[in-house]
Amino acid sequence: MLATLRDNRLVRIRAIRPHDKDELAAALASLSPASVHARFLSAKPSFSEAELRYLTEVDGWDHVALVASPVEDPEAIVGVARFVRDRDQPDTAEFAIVVDDAWQGLGLGSRLAEALVGRALARGVRRFTATTLSDNHAVQRVIANIAQRLEHVGHEGATTLLLAELAA
Repeated sequence: MLATLRDNRLVRIRAIRPHDKDELAAALASLSPASVHARFLSAKPSFSEAELRYLTEVDGWDHVALVASPVEDPEAIVGVARFVRDRDQPDTAEFAIVVDDAWQGLGLGSRLAEALVGRALARGVRRFTATTLSDNHAVQRVIANIAQRLEHVGHEGATTLLLAELAA
């Protein structure tokens, strides 16, 4: 799927592939410390081999991950959105998203989230949960835009737990 961003750059949004490990590791390395902290809620200098397998070798049903790549550099990863289904509540999944610093503010997060919602709904997922920094207004806006209804269901320290009823 092609998406046009606010600055007219084109990105391709596609499912992550097992051979994206090196590109995913490079994408993490290119993030600012603030973006890493916003995504992982702590410092994360690199992924282990086990983490790279988990993040790239997804089943496409209970664990879905989409990546965005510039059309002129199709191997580069500039954004990732994923959900992992809750085994105890199969209509609910944990949502996560990250966009490379140079690509933030262009609508890429929204495009990735919208594409992920389509995949979620097709697989019977009707709600996303997300744990985010309380001051991460960008990701909260992305989640609000894909939600039919959004609840702030918990707050612990600097984090907020969100529950988004997905808009069909």
